[in-house]
Amino acid sequence: MPSYDFEVDIESLINGSKAATDIVKQKKDHDIKDYVPKENDVANDVVWDAIDEFQDRWERGINDMTDDIEEVAGRLGKVAMNYAEFDNKAKERMQKFVDATGRLETSNLLEGVDVGS
Repeated sequence: MPSYDFEVDIESLINGSKAATDIVKQKKDHDIKDYVPKENDVANDVVWDAIDEFQDRWERGINDMTDDIEEVAGRLGKVAMNYAEFDNKAKERMQKFVDATGRLETSNLLEGVDVGS
């Protein structure tokens, strides 16, 4: 029979999932171009080309990380749901056990035993 002797902090998993989701939302609310100067602000083609290339690389990197974080958020949420479901099923099974043992006759078990010593 397998042993299920472990503990999971489901609340932390849920909080981690929510935090990752919030980060993704923040990224989607603001684009990289919101953080770098505009071409007119620079007034130099060489500098602008460098900024534009940097912006493109930054955007690709941030988009890749955002995709990864979005995946993490979804997986954390799913793991939390799986553990919560496991916990609920375990409680249901234990309740059946408690109910069944509560109906057992126990008076004969202690017959002839001195429980005072």
